[in-house]
Amino acid sequence: MSIRRLDKRVPLLELGPVGSLMPLRAAAWTLAGLLALAAGAARAEPVLMPQPKAVAYSAGALPLAAPFAARASGCPQPLISHALSRFAADIARQRSLAEPQGAGPTLTVRCRSADAGYLSLEAKAGYRLDVDAQGVRIDADGPAGALHALATLRQLVGVGTEPANAPFVRIEDAPRFAWRGVMVDTARHFMSLTALKRQVDAMERVKLDVLHLHLSDNEGFRVESLRYPKLQATQHGEFYTQAEIRELVAYAAERGVRIVPEFDVPAHTGAICAAYPEIAAAGDPADAFAVFDRALNPASEATYRFLDGLLGEMAGLFPDADFHVGGDEVSDAAWSHEPAVAAFMAAHGLKSRVEMEAYFHSRVREMLARRGKTAVGWDEIAATPIPKTVIVQAWRNANATGLAVAGGHPTIVSAGYYLDQLMPAASHYAVDPVDLQGDGLTSAEVARLQTLSPLAGGAARPLEIKPMPPLTPEQETLVLGGEMALWSELVTDEMLDARLWPRAAALAERFWSPRDVRDPDSLARRLPVIEDELNLLGLQADASRARMATRLAPDAPDAVATFLETVAPSRYATHNQTLRAMLAGQRHPPPQRLTAPADAAPVDGAAALRFELAARRLAAGDRAALPVLRAQLRIWAANAPRFAEAARGHPDLEAALPVNADVAALSAAGLDALDAIEHGQALGPGARQQAAPLLARALAEHEATSRPVFAFLAKRPPADLIVAIAPAVEILVKAAQTGA
Repeated sequence: MSIRRLDKRVPLLELGPVGSLMPLRAAAWTLAGLLALAAGAARAEPVLMPQPKAVAYSAGALPLAAPFAARASGCPQPLISHALSRFAADIARQRSLAEPQGAGPTLTVRCRSADAGYLSLEAKAGYRLDVDAQGVRIDADGPAGALHALATLRQLVGVGTEPANAPFVRIEDAPRFAWRGVMVDTARHFMSLTALKRQVDAMERVKLDVLHLHLSDNEGFRVESLRYPKLQATQHGEFYTQAEIRELVAYAAERGVRIVPEFDVPAHTGAICAAYPEIAAAGDPADAFAVFDRALNPASEATYRFLDGLLGEMAGLFPDADFHVGGDEVSDAAWSHEPAVAAFMAAHGLKSRVEMEAYFHSRVREMLARRGKTAVGWDEIAATPIPKTVIVQAWRNANATGLAVAGGHPTIVSAGYYLDQLMPAASHYAVDPVDLQGDGLTSAEVARLQTLSPLAGGAARPLEIKPMPPLTPEQETLVLGGEMALWSELVTDEMLDARLWPRAAALAERFWSPRDVRDPDSLARRLPVIEDELNLLGLQADASRARMATRLAPDAPDAVATFLETVAPSRYATHNQTLRAMLAGQRHPPPQRLTAPADAAPVDGAAALRFELAARRLAAGDRAALPVLRAQLRIWAANAPRFAEAARGHPDLEAALPVNADVAALSAAGLDALDAIEHGQALGPGARQQAAPLLARALAEHEATSRPVFAFLAKRPPADLIVAIAPAVEILVKAAQTGA
């Protein structure tokens, strides 16, 4: 059905009475589908993410009136039978096949190899998938390839209540990178086993294959240690038992996901030092950031005996060959007040803190090597020569990738992929793992920050990127892949799904698909569709946001939920009020409550994304988008007084009232623009003058928090919120200025 025909058949949605919330939400749900059509989401071809290496569609489709009749050969059992059962359950949820009509089509899966390298960097992940009138055939290089083929088939079938089918297609596919990872910080905020399993489920569906768990830091040591039980004494029950770790590892393995643990040493060890102070360095008692600068004592043999026992115990819980030992952010203050460290350095000819760190990590690597583990560490570990077998995780800027590869090291790229920075998916998607200029601050930006604030200039220095020659084809082979990072200072268990997804799906494509798959408009069209599918299949982002809205306004959660469609949290660490207080000199600020609108607001809200895509289509001349854009703007405008009423007596919501007023005014400006476009008239001067300062301020707030460090120097937007629909309204206003 064409969009224009749909427009003639669907009447313009009318809002319910001002006091009626249910008609508003019903209209909003209806509009979600209409906006998808107006944004160009209706197409003959299904939405795939990641995009496969090669896809060739043919005329026709395979009907799916009943579950697939599946059989497999050459694939290990019970792994493949369990995978087929999960697949069948997902298809039933996607297409409501509860009452099958006759026999379903055949699904044949063949693994060319049982693959001894499964769950490793050598896993055979390629596959070929054919759909034709005879059924579906999957020819996989190994079990990982079979899982990935089933992930693609889920997306080919899609979601809906209409008769299900899969288009006739031939797909040849294999990943660009072997390491396609997600790092979740469980130390600063504990993430439940149930929440982690949900992430593994979603990872399987978008072909991510490494879950890196940051399991220790200043705030906690999150794995039960039978050998060192004091580590749990201060955890308030929030740690994983050894049985739970084994359960998670097995759960992930069935889904093609490796669990790589990280126990960060020698810094970020406040929890260890609190439990076993005898192996801690003294630190600087006058340091306002002492808790962050706490480190183990590298001059004490007791430290190495402790670590040998602890890492040995932890290595036995995690069968993966790779074991992350951190190694980042050791402060000069950590060891400067420890006489034993100074004496040790003098006795061993170590001339700097960096050389002391290198010695420390050489001892740790020996402990891991005895247990058959390869050490992984953040890029600081490569500041001195280290064995070429060590895997370096580049995080500070894109140059770090080039420096690690130049040293001959297998490298994981995280620079550009920090999801806790709350940047939209498109900004992360634009960074390629082998682009040595892809992420960081320019030298000019660092110099400007230095003039603005010496503190800011110092913070910016590690992020500075300098010109480097591109990687050679041989050097590119050392880039194992990419890994997005979600540090949890501002992420609770309840927020985990929404802060990871759908952006994790965008980066899954960056790490899997060919390098030339880069179109941000295509990404924006597909991202809400994939988000809907993942939420249908178990992610709790929408449900958690609804709970947060209900807590914020128990009597009017719909008003809050509608408001949240229009906004996004301010970016980088600008919402981190605890850090702001410490930088202002407050030594012990209270912990931040993560229950405000900025905590519930989506980074890439589906409604705002679809609205902007529809606005672009209208600006390009497709008037079929006009009525649904108008209906959506009317909903947002009508919600403003509802939100204002709901905010009374609720400080977190009252703080957002200026943003709510801007949403209302921008919605009105958008409606004025639509009226002008509909009548072929230029937007009047009064309307332009009203819209201009609104848009300028809203877009300036987008820009002000779009660069690291600079964001901290900018004025905070009210309630740490930016208006997500502002760019779309700007598109409409500009389109209306010509009278076209």
